[in-house]
Order: sequence, then C-alpha cells, then structure tokens
Amino acid sequence: MANNWELGRFLDTLRFFQTLPFVGTLEPLRPVLAPLLPDLFKPPAYRGSGLVVVMGATGRTGQAVVKTLLAQGYAVRAGVRDRAKAERVLPPHPFLDIVVADVTQPLPPDLLQGSRAVINCVGTTLQPNPSTPPPGLEIVGASPEAVELGGMRHLLERAQPYFQSQPNTYPLFDYRYPTPPLKEVWGALDDVVMGGVSASQFYLKEQSALFTGVVSTENAGGFVSIRTRNLIPPLNLQGYTGIQLRVRGDGQRYKFFLRSDPAWDGVGYAISFDTVADQWISVELPFSHFIPVFRARTASNAPPLNVGQIYSLQLMLSKFEYDGALNPHFRPGTFSLEIESLQAYGNVPLPRIIQVSSAGVTRPQQANLDLKGQPLAVQYNAQLGGILTWKLAAENLLRQSGLPYTIVRPCGLTDQPGGKDLRLDQGDRLTGSLSREDLAAFLVSLLNLPVACYRTVEVAATDQAAEAYPNWAARLAQLASDCLDRP
Repeated sequence: MANNWELGRFLDTLRFFQTLPFVGTLEPLRPVLAPLLPDLFKPPAYRGSGLVVVMGATGRTGQAVVKTLLAQGYAVRAGVRDRAKAERVLPPHPFLDIVVADVTQPLPPDLLQGSRAVINCVGTTLQPNPSTPPPGLEIVGASPEAVELGGMRHLLERAQPYFQSQPNTYPLFDYRYPTPPLKEVWGALDDVVMGGVSASQFYLKEQSALFTGVVSTENAGGFVSIRTRNLIPPLNLQGYTGIQLRVRGDGQRYKFFLRSDPAWDGVGYAISFDTVADQWISVELPFSHFIPVFRARTASNAPPLNVGQIYSLQLMLSKFEYDGALNPHFRPGTFSLEIESLQAYGNVPLPRIIQVSSAGVTRPQQANLDLKGQPLAVQYNAQLGGILTWKLAAENLLRQSGLPYTIVRPCGLTDQPGGKDLRLDQGDRLTGSLSREDLAAFLVSLLNLPVACYRTVEVAATDQAAEAYPNWAARLAQLASDCLDRP
C-alpha cells in the first residue's frame, strides 16, 4: 500500500458516524445542520434481524406486518392460502418468501425452518352482507372453529418440535438473511482517523457478510475495524451471558468491542478472540471477560459494562493487544473475516409465537355484561359462529404449549395512517380502536423483548402522538404474566 493518507476516506468516516474530531457527536448541531444536510442525521433502518414467519400475510393486518418487518431489516416468510393474491398484494422483495400454508390443513413440514419466530395474523374472514340478520356480516370460507382453534393446532404441530429444539438467543445480526439494512448500520473505522493508510470494507454475500481489506503499519498505523452507528434505542442485553459469533477467519486474532456510552471516543469494553484459517467456528465471548479499554489502554477506573444499554458494537484487527503488548497472531496485508451471525446467548427466551387475537374474547362469557356499546363481535358472537369463543380457545391452547409466546388483543382495527401512542391494558375491558400500521409496529417490537413472553396484552390507540422509540419493555413489565411461576 502506498504511503498516502486519504483525506476523502477520513471525511467519509466522520460523515458516516456523524462526529467531529475533538468535538464528538454532531447531535448538538442537529438544529443547524439537519435543514441543510438532512441525510446526515438519517437513522439506519435496521431494527431487527433474522427470518420471521407471518401467517395470514395477505390479510390487511398481515400485509402491514410484512411491510414493517421488511423495512426494519428482517427477512419474511409469508404463509398464505392464495399465492396469486399474495403476489398481487405483497411488495416484491428479495427477502420475502411466499409459501402456501392453509391453517385449516396440516402445514408444510419446513414452514418454520430457519425462522426465529411466528407472527400469527390468521383470522376468520367476514364480509358485509345486508341481507343477513344483524350484524349484517357473514363468514366467508372455513368456520371460526376451523380457522381459530384448528389453525392454532396445526401451527403448534410444527412450532413445538421446531422451537423447542432451538437455543434461547437474541439474534442481533443474522447474515444468513443479509437484508440491506443489516449493512447500513456498519461502517469502516480504520487507522485513517489517526493518519494511517489501512483500509477495510464490509459487504454482504449470499448468506453471510465479509469484513475484509488491507491492514498496514505505515504512517504509525496498524488497525482496521467496522463499527455500528449508535443504536437507537440501545440494545438491552440484561439476563444474557455474552455474545456468540459464527465466523470464518484467516487465523488472526481479532477484537470485539461493546460500548455502553453513546460518546464517540469513550471507553469501549473489549475481548480478543482467535480464528482458524478457512474454518467456520462459533466463538463465545462472556460479558464477564470484557475489559474496559480507552485507545488500546486498559481503563482500570471505568465502571463495569452496562449490558442494559449497548450503544455500539465493533470488530477490529490490530497489531496491538492492550497496554502496548503486540498481537501475537497479527500480520500486515490482506485479511478476511466472514460473519454468519452475531447474537446474545443465555437462557433468556424471546417470543416464538406472537398471536394476534382480539379484545372482547372473554366478554361473551360474562353473564351480567351490558352488550350496549360493545363491539359487534361481542354482541353477535353466537350469530358469527362463536368467533370470539374460538379465538379464546386458541389463546388457551397456545398458553398450554410450553412455548414462549405473546398474545395481543387489539381493539377495533382501522386502515387509518399510524403514528399514535398505544395504551396497554389487561382484563379484557379496553375499548377503542387503533390502526393496523400502529399494531404492526407494536407486534414487530415484541420480537426483541424478553419481558413480552408469557403475557396477554390489550391495545388501543390514545390521542397522543407516538414516541419515535417507545419503551415497550418498561410498559410491559408493569403488566402481569399469565404464568404464576414467571416474572
């Protein structure tokens, strides 16, 4: 590599990470710079990772869920009854897989293969018919018993053996499904920021990602790295044991960093790991082994790593270990670290099935309930084939399955634009409405919330505008668990 420092790469680095030397983050300058350079403050689209199965994907709620998942970085497998309809109403996308799966029949054996969770939006189809008795609605297709309860039975036939065999992990970056948002959050951070000439790049392959380039010790340099922009909101990894990497390296020793402070040039918590040339290996990095580091020097006075707020992650190849010691496996020149996945590991479950039920499912059983003012489905439950009764039966079957689940009971759904805050409640007393767009955003957020497991929650919109990043974990923690032996 020529001994030429590149100003352009230096400026690209500052722009990507929205920072300035000796100043830090550009956030205080947002009011001035954002109108002039709006893309400078554009947050990365990434919010999640991995493959999620959406059942009932062609329904209006299912369509909203698919759209939200794809926008946030997930891959989607859409379970549908009608492929032609799915191809017509679902957005064309390289990470959308359409599978014919009618819940009234046994489901395809490989429906869940490779997935991390199911969002089940299946529901009985109703359509207006003024010629029928009140409520002027009729059931189209299979009965509520077949769709709601039979559908849950068929789903659990596939879900129980599959998910019970999967470890409890938090998929942070699953590059088996390399959706574009998974790249946009990572940027090169090389020794060009200190006058060096090393250069790295990060790109997506068919089922993995590659961190590669050339590392040089010229100009007093000697490191390359990739780092995420600050994640907003920060990751909450409380309860997990550490980070697990699935990588194929070149025999060199790399470092992995976590930062629990949003400061650009603050303390990072580091751990080193060795690779085996041209072999896939799984590397476990326990949180208890991370050491505080500031500019390659241990920071003995730093507080412990706060795993409850992880703002950024970083992978590095450096000629140095810590405190001036040399990396014994470092060699200048080309390097290669292929990444299949990066996840938090430990015995903390995330929801495996997120079930879209309905507010009002217990109300037909309430003997003294005044039906006046209740939703039509409550008033005319018997005339509609016991639709709410069978939804409740499906809920109970899911609760008995042993799988980590979340049951969501939305109030009246609309096709209005989203953007409203949601009220969460329990006890089947909530009334109101919410948009499918807002419901979809809530459902997708549950995928990464351990506290959502084993809870039944009712949701309705409020009059308030939604926060950009609602703290659903804190709100869910205030609700009771369905299981007396679980928090």
